[in-house]
Amino acid sequence: MSHRSGFITILIAACVLSYSCSQRKKEEPPMHEQKNNVSIDSKNDLLPWLDSLERRYELACIQMGTANWNSYSKEAPYDLDAAKAALGKIFLDSAVRGMLDEWLRRSPSLADKPLARRLEMWHRCFIGGAIYADPDIAKRENALQQIITNFQRKLDDKPVTRAEISNLIRQERRQARRQKLWSVESQVSAVAAESLIALVKLRNEKARAFGFPNYYSLVLHLQAIDEQWLLKTLDSLEKQTHEAFASFIATSSRKLHVSEVGPWDFEYALREAVSLPDKYFLSDSVFEILHRFQKGIGFNVDSLSIKEVVKDIPYGGLSLAVNIPSDSRFLVNPTKGKGFYATAFHEYGHSLKAVHTHVEYPILKGYEWIPGAQCAAYEEGVAEMHGEFTDDSLWLATFTNAKPKQIEKYMKGRGLPTLYRLRRLLKDFAIEYAMYKDPNQDMRKVEYEMYERYLLIDLPDSEPHQFAASIWYTSYPCYYQNYILAAMIATQIQEALTNKFGETKSTNHELADFMIKYLYETGEKLEWIERIRNATGKSLEPGAYLRKLGIERSRLLTKE
Repeated sequence: MSHRSGFITILIAACVLSYSCSQRKKEEPPMHEQKNNVSIDSKNDLLPWLDSLERRYELACIQMGTANWNSYSKEAPYDLDAAKAALGKIFLDSAVRGMLDEWLRRSPSLADKPLARRLEMWHRCFIGGAIYADPDIAKRENALQQIITNFQRKLDDKPVTRAEISNLIRQERRQARRQKLWSVESQVSAVAAESLIALVKLRNEKARAFGFPNYYSLVLHLQAIDEQWLLKTLDSLEKQTHEAFASFIATSSRKLHVSEVGPWDFEYALREAVSLPDKYFLSDSVFEILHRFQKGIGFNVDSLSIKEVVKDIPYGGLSLAVNIPSDSRFLVNPTKGKGFYATAFHEYGHSLKAVHTHVEYPILKGYEWIPGAQCAAYEEGVAEMHGEFTDDSLWLATFTNAKPKQIEKYMKGRGLPTLYRLRRLLKDFAIEYAMYKDPNQDMRKVEYEMYERYLLIDLPDSEPHQFAASIWYTSYPCYYQNYILAAMIATQIQEALTNKFGETKSTNHELADFMIKYLYETGEKLEWIERIRNATGKSLEPGAYLRKLGIERSRLLTKE
């Protein structure tokens, strides 16, 4: 969707060289000096040099993945600072960057598309990596991540976990109690806000050194997401769903017998309105059902290198491709009900892509750590494609004991949770986007304004801010729009699967081959936009997503 002008390329390259030279430690000679000053004068010289660089890169990614896994799973000691430093040795080396840029400029004459793609991805990663591996940013980010991850929440002066709050709030009948549960996250925000704003300012400062107005613009550029297209798309989604969401709030107010709906009421209202009973989604059966389903669509589940863990973490779920394709792992928060199943399927979808990526070159495998190495919206989209199966009527009839009338009722109203999730994500994106535009503004005021615009509610003045409690702003910055684009990707792919496989979509063994061929195995050999077009026959657009929301006539489900 985006492209780089020659002027911007030259400007970015010059800035990277200037910045990297000032940061590299003198005692660590650049890569070409470590190779006894071997000159790279031909393609035959370049290829083994590039292979060696990518082996270093992959080892650093494995170290980073392992450290992150242990930071959440607590299975072993970890050192996030050391892991980031290993990446920093690569991405703060101006000599390596200069060599790669020189060969990127020469790549059109080489008539070697795989090599040109590798060089292009290295170019992106050196921009994102110089900021990601910056020691000042890394130190602040790691410290704040630990504050949020290890924070001890309190409810009525007793410790409470994030998962416990999530489970309680969706079942609590008393509005005042729901509000108290919802407000617990402000405890985290209070201790994290100052550090988060300092981190945002530092990221912006580094981004401006590369010629970008702020870090958000840089991240979108590196993922080949056109910023203006994105803003127009999100604004269109907001306008097209405004009336439906206002109607949902009015209906919820009547059904819950409350004068004003607050953000603490949404989960309870949705559970009362459209959810299927939790008894049909037993927590201890999730992986058995997940494996049975994935086997049914053709994946050789028993031989896949995927590790599954249920543990309280600051996310609903988290997947880490530690070593692509031989080691992928994920954690899911121990929540309940259908949402727990959807999260587990989503995270498993991430892992399926990782273990079915068949690419020789590490820079094209799609490791997530360096901005520019993958498009996160695509990664989330092909993962959510699996979460979408749990919303399919035939899947529900096949893999749960829900009664046909219950499924029919759910299908009629299931657009509401998706509608709420979209509006909530729009709110979260808008807060962060505004924060990077101007981190000096009153973020409590911004948060209140975004609740009013996207969730159509006025927060009481007594409510403290919560924006800094989101660990995504710290560890996965500029990420929320990816979930919206992912929903568009997932529903568009699901419609393509329906068109191809019809009513066998949840049981056809050929599905796995289709997914592997069009969505997984090529890694980053192709731009994400091209992969979507190859799989669905068209560029990404919001039609399928709006149909699921009930804004347009639905073609997503295999059976109404």
